[in-house]
Amino acid sequence: MTSEVLFRRLFFQWGLLLLIALAATGWLASRDFVQLNASVYDRLIAWSDQPVNDDILIVAVDDHSLRDIGRWPWSRLVHAALVDRLHEAGVQAVMMDILFLEAEGAGMADRRLGEAMARAGNVYVPLARAPMATPGAPPVVYPPLPDIADNAAGIGHINVEADMDGKVRRLYLCEGVIGQVVPHLTWALFDSLVSKGLAAGMAMPGEEIQSIHNTPSWHRDHLVRVPFRGPPGAFPRVSYSSVLLGEVPDELLRGRIVLVGATASGLGDRYAVPVSGRMGTMAGVEIQANLLNGLMDGYVITELDKATRILLSMVPVLALMIALLVSRMRYVHALMALMVALTMAACALALRLGIWWPPAASLMGLVLFYLLWQWRSQSVILRWFSTEIESLSSEPNMVPEAGGSSGMRWGSTLHRRVMALEAGVQQLRASRRFVTDVLDSLPVVTFLVDGEAKVKAANRKARWLVGNPAGVESWKLRDALLTVVPADAVPVFLSEGGRFADVRHWHGQAFFDRWGNHYRIEVAPLWTAITLDAGWLISLVDMTGERRAAEQRAHMLRFLSHDMKAPQASMLALLDMQNGTAALPAQEFHARLERQVRSALDMIEDFMQLAKVEFGALDFREVLLANIAMDALDRAWPLAQAKGIRLESDNLDDDGGPIWGDQGFLVRAVFNLLENAIKYSPPRSVVTLSVLQSGDRVICQVSDQGIGIASHDIPYLFESYRRFDADNMATGLGLGLAFVKTVMDKHNGEIHCRSVVRQGSTFTLNFPAYTDAGD
Repeated sequence: MTSEVLFRRLFFQWGLLLLIALAATGWLASRDFVQLNASVYDRLIAWSDQPVNDDILIVAVDDHSLRDIGRWPWSRLVHAALVDRLHEAGVQAVMMDILFLEAEGAGMADRRLGEAMARAGNVYVPLARAPMATPGAPPVVYPPLPDIADNAAGIGHINVEADMDGKVRRLYLCEGVIGQVVPHLTWALFDSLVSKGLAAGMAMPGEEIQSIHNTPSWHRDHLVRVPFRGPPGAFPRVSYSSVLLGEVPDELLRGRIVLVGATASGLGDRYAVPVSGRMGTMAGVEIQANLLNGLMDGYVITELDKATRILLSMVPVLALMIALLVSRMRYVHALMALMVALTMAACALALRLGIWWPPAASLMGLVLFYLLWQWRSQSVILRWFSTEIESLSSEPNMVPEAGGSSGMRWGSTLHRRVMALEAGVQQLRASRRFVTDVLDSLPVVTFLVDGEAKVKAANRKARWLVGNPAGVESWKLRDALLTVVPADAVPVFLSEGGRFADVRHWHGQAFFDRWGNHYRIEVAPLWTAITLDAGWLISLVDMTGERRAAEQRAHMLRFLSHDMKAPQASMLALLDMQNGTAALPAQEFHARLERQVRSALDMIEDFMQLAKVEFGALDFREVLLANIAMDALDRAWPLAQAKGIRLESDNLDDDGGPIWGDQGFLVRAVFNLLENAIKYSPPRSVVTLSVLQSGDRVICQVSDQGIGIASHDIPYLFESYRRFDADNMATGLGLGLAFVKTVMDKHNGEIHCRSVVRQGSTFTLNFPAYTDAGD
């Protein structure tokens, strides 16, 4: 049974669970999980950071006002005085969250309040709905007194809807007896503000829900959630008595929308709300202020209808199952956590947009699918595993067993599976040992690596080579070979990525170890019956003798092919310049061209003498490093002119810098540095060559303003044929710098590089100064 069969069986379970999970989620979404949804809603609404509208001002019947005016309820004359005071201050509107249902005395005070309201023309008062006397009885509505109702700018109900936990989160914008439905008092106020152009208009929001407690005579609809802006006390407020006594300036009241209501703790008009927190409850007038604020800002939270809620609740579960299928049943835990987080984020975003999507059904559907999937998938995998073990035990064993098989079959199904597993493991161990013995018998160093170049097995010669007899399994082949090669001569295929990241491109590559032995890498794919690409067999063939002879010939040819380009490039630069506006006089042009042609001819002879550098056959004599620098500058001048780069020299005099060396190789070494500086510098930059003597050392420096070299490339800069990052160095082989390093070694000198990316590089040649005291 293959893994594809296992996947098909898991896919069948996936499809079955898809139907179960979606059906269960839809059923859960059709139910109300008040406590869970309410806890999520309360937390999200408490995190709201929307500001309050400063145009809304609460005039509070607080403890301070009760001390100043007296016990509640107050005379309608007091309220009349407040209305007159607010009218004189120029408020936009006044909403009285106070019931005026019963006459006071002979009615004179009620008339005075009605007259004050008439003068103001912008006072809104509530009506009341009495509780039902018996279940099924029609509710009774109590309007304000006639003197007050006739002079009110608007009348509305102030009812709120408490959930099962006792908290107020919702209310109906329309409510009343059939045929006499009245708006919420806050909506009546908002509607008047819209008509006066003081607020942007909007259609009455909210879900329509008709009938209450099976009483068809009572109608209410447009259910909305109050968009709370903060905890109790978030809206600006002033004390009732302070306004009445003139302690509040007119400037503070002018143009404001005033809501008058009780906030004192003993007056009873307080409710638990999602944002009340440790403060316990919020006054009813403050709930109206939050609702009015939302209406004025165009932000009121509405609820989804049942069908939409069910469909949306299925989306996270469906998305999780699709993601699981796309990932081929991987990352179950991560996908589950991600989908829970996305569900909560979607819920928060919808609330931010004014839509409440209860997430409880989706979360429970996700958990249900997660548990069912863990159960069913593990059951399928266990059954597949048992079948594979039984199949393995029935296959012929290539390695004979030492004691034979007992063939015992006893115990439950689980016990038999354990015994089959034990037999299969023993067979696999014996087979692995057989393969290991075969590898150890091979006459060459051999590694078995997987597709990621990680060593799966190595023979005895390979373990001896890397100096780890215990084994190199789980090592990267690159790391294993890096322990063998010299630290200062790491081959390209080990030190660079690119195409060499794949070991198949190592075929034919050669390297030498710390003991001077040369190896050629042979790469062969490992084909098995299970998979076409099981890994690679890497063999290291000892080519020490042949390699050393070939390197002597190839080294000279590589230098020849590299440095021959320089004089030819100079000749091309002279020809281009001669055809341009900066043409030289004919005599000077021909002289320079002749020098470059002769330089090219001489270069052939110089490269044929490269073997002298390696074997010490150099023509040493006293030379001046200043003269060497001048010759190198003369060679580099056409290249610099063609690129628009200025060459500058410093401290180059006729008797500066005596050293003991081979002038031809030294000139070529300095020229190589100048050529590189020009090649990697932008036009209109400066390349500087300086020579100075400091004590018993003579120093030559080449500085440029080019692209620079990355710090991690500098340690490998002087290796032959080194290829660097294309962002820092142009493509090409580092033969020039390798030649410079070889020349410096033969002259007992040192070469150093200091570079900053995008600022430039400085190469320093440090020679021992020549003195004729002992000669």
